[in-house]
Amino acid sequence: MTAPDDAKAPSPFSPKLVVGVAIIVAGLVLTLDNLGLIQAHTIFKLWPLVLVAMGVAKIRQEGSGGGMGGWFLVLGGAFLLLFTFARGHLAEALAPMLVVGVGILIVVKALKQNRGVPPELARSEDFLQGTAIFGGFKRRVLTQAFKGGELTAIFGGYEVDLRQAALENGQARIDVFVLFGGGEIRVPDGWEIANRATAVAGALNDNTHHGPGPVEGRPRLVVTGLILFGGTEVKS
Repeated sequence: MTAPDDAKAPSPFSPKLVVGVAIIVAGLVLTLDNLGLIQAHTIFKLWPLVLVAMGVAKIRQEGSGGGMGGWFLVLGGAFLLLFTFARGHLAEALAPMLVVGVGILIVVKALKQNRGVPPELARSEDFLQGTAIFGGFKRRVLTQAFKGGELTAIFGGYEVDLRQAALENGQARIDVFVLFGGGEIRVPDGWEIANRATAVAGALNDNTHHGPGPVEGRPRLVVTGLILFGGTEVKS
C-alpha cells in the first residue's frame, strides 16, 4: 500500500509477455536440437510451466483477490506437469495436493468471514491487505492515517514496513494469520506493540525499541490473529 499520490507502476510481467518469451525459448530449443546439442523432447515436457507462469502473471496483475482465472491456470499447469511425470502414479501424487488446496480455500474463506472487514475499509488506501500462499510479498506503507490491516501467510511469508507511516487517532490493529510460514513487521521507534495474537507451535516476537519516556500517549499497534507452526517478528 502506498499513499494516494504515490502512483504504482504497472507490472511488466503479463500473460502475453510469458507467451512471447515461451515462443522465443521454444525456437531456441528447436535450433539447438537441430544442431544436435540438446534433446528438445525432454525439455518440451516442461511446457505446463508456461501455464503456471501465465497464471502467476495474471494473479500479479489482478491482485491476490482478483479473478480466479490466474489460479485455474496455475492449478491446471501443475496438474498437467504431474500428469507428464507421474503417469501411473498420478492419483497418488495428486490426491494429497488436492486435499491441501481444498484446505487452503476453506481457510481463506473462513478468514474473510471471521475478519469481517467493512467493504469501505477494505477499499481504503490506508488499510493494508496482503496474502502470501506458497510465495511472499513486501509492502511499504507511507500513509499518515494508517487504519490497520490483515496479513495472511500460508506456506509463505511477508515483509511489511511501517516506519514511514503514522497511525490514525494514534492506534491501529493488524490481524495476522500464519500457517507454516512467517512474517516481519517493521515499525518506527517509540511505537507501543500490544500482542493479542494466539500462537500454537509458533511465536509473535516483539523486538522493538521503545526508548525512554512514558508509555502513555505513544502510537499503539495492536497485533491480533493466529500463528500456527510459524512466526511473526515485530521490530524497529
